Amino acid sequence: MDAKLQKLLDELPDKPPRSRLEPYREFIEELRSRGRTYRDIAEILTKQCAVQVTGSGVHDFVRSRSRAKVRKAENSSTQASQLPVGNPIAAGTATAAPSSEEVQRKIAALKARNMATEQGPRGFEYDPDQPLQLKR
Repeated sequence: MDAKLQKLLDELPDKPPRSRLEPYREFIEELRSRGRTYRDIAEILTKQCAVQVTGSGVHDFVRSRSRAKVRKAENSSTQASQLPVGNPIAAGTATAAPSSEEVQRKIAALKARNMATEQGPRGFEYDPDQPLQLKR
């Protein structure tokens, strides 16, 4: 990405959370780790915290937060792989992408391996005039 655009992105403030469940995020995560269902969590939030929410609403909230964690992890790994090669932080973490020829060779090897497998003996014989019978 262009350095000017990256600087612009870095300067933008984070948006505040839009979900009413955000203040209860850690509480919900703890309940999930203790084996509570989304419906149970929704009932607890409704009765104890006066937050009207359904089980599917809790599920959507948890799912969207887990996606955000994955995106952050992907972004940090992408940034780490873009560090200069001489950087000791990046040493051992950056891997070179396989060449097109190497990929094609691996695909051909996999296809050849799959073709070499033979089907074992069938467990039954089919004759339209006879009922199915297992081989002994």
